[in-house]
Amino acid sequence: MKLIKSKLFLTFFLVLSIFSILGVLYFGLIAIGGDESKQYLLECWFWFKEFLLNNGIWLFVALTVLPGFILPCAPFLFLFGIWGTKHGAGYACFYSVLALSLNLVWTYWLAHGIGRSFIDKLLQRFKYNIPELPPNNLVQWAIILRLTPGIPFIFTNYALGLLKLPFSKYLLVSIPIVAITDCGFVLASAGIFGGSWKFIWGGISILIIMIIIGHNISKKQNNADKSI
Repeated sequence: MKLIKSKLFLTFFLVLSIFSILGVLYFGLIAIGGDESKQYLLECWFWFKEFLLNNGIWLFVALTVLPGFILPCAPFLFLFGIWGTKHGAGYACFYSVLALSLNLVWTYWLAHGIGRSFIDKLLQRFKYNIPELPPNNLVQWAIILRLTPGIPFIFTNYALGLLKLPFSKYLLVSIPIVAITDCGFVLASAGIFGGSWKFIWGGISILIIMIIIGHNISKKQNNADKSI
């Protein structure tokens, strides 16, 4: 169990480092360029947002690809919600779940294969080798990671790929949880921007239920670890 936690910590550290680098670049650009740079970035985002909303196929591609490069999923899910106010919330849920499912697949194999080799080499520079772990409790860890609030979606993908959770079990655990959470975000945003209280309460209720379930599972796991 300690080895699994060690590997998860290292993966989280790598993801956090990339977030930090992006943050430093953003604030550095603002510091150098001032308000003009900030305004330019905002204009780029608004242009990108409108482009995605007017071209659903590229919104689908963006959600499939960009979270793999450590970009958060939430903005794209909200855009799917807005897109759903025009094209239907059901279609928005379906296509966003399909996009995230494809992202689950390619990021898993990246971490399981080429990405694993890269991370191995990186960690060897710090005199650390990722150990081969037995498959015991990996499914339980996958469920905990997926349901724990605050853990980035892509961190879980890469972590489970590095841990070599069998692909079939990875999908069996990941897709239902991701799909339910995804629909919660999309429905809530569709309700907010489309003025439907039914979607707002439905989406928020889904998210609250998933958070409560994740909290309870994580609490039980912590109690079990203390008893060992």
